[in-house]
Amino acid sequence: MTRYKNLDDQLADLNIEEEENEDFIFEDGVEEQVNRYELCLIGRFLTEKNINTRTMTTKLADIWKPMMGVNIKEIDPGIFLFKFYHREDLLWVCNGGPWSFDNAMLVVSKIPVGEEPLNVPLWSLEIWIQIHDLPKDFMSEAVGK
Repeated sequence: MTRYKNLDDQLADLNIEEEENEDFIFEDGVEEQVNRYELCLIGRFLTEKNINTRTMTTKLADIWKPMMGVNIKEIDPGIFLFKFYHREDLLWVCNGGPWSFDNAMLVVSKIPVGEEPLNVPLWSLEIWIQIHDLPKDFMSEAVGK
C-alpha cells in the first residue's frame, strides 16, 4: 500500500506546465529565413474532433522513438509544429508514414525555406492500398488511377 501512496505523492508533485509552455529555441547567429524550420514538420489530423495534445505528443514520441527527441507544439487550433533535433529522425518520420492517432490520419509536410508554417497546405496524404481478388481486367495503371 505504501508503494501506491508514494506513487500518488510523486504524481501530485508532477508539474508539466514548464514543458507545455516551452518555446522553440533555434540556433543563434543563423538567419531565420535559411534554416529556422529546417528540422521541423507542420501537420494536422484529418478529423473534426479535438486532439488531446498531451496524449498525442506522448504516443507519437513513443512510436517514433527519435534519437535526439522531438518537441510538438500546437501553433494554431488543430495545427502542430514538430521540431526534431536530428535530421535522421525527421527523415524517418517523413518516409515511415502514414501516421495516425486516435483513428485520425496525420498529414505532415516539410516547411519550405522562407515559408510560414501556417501557409503550408495540409490537405492531402499519399498512401498505398492493397486490393485482394481483383479481376485481371482491372489490373492496370489506368484503372488504378
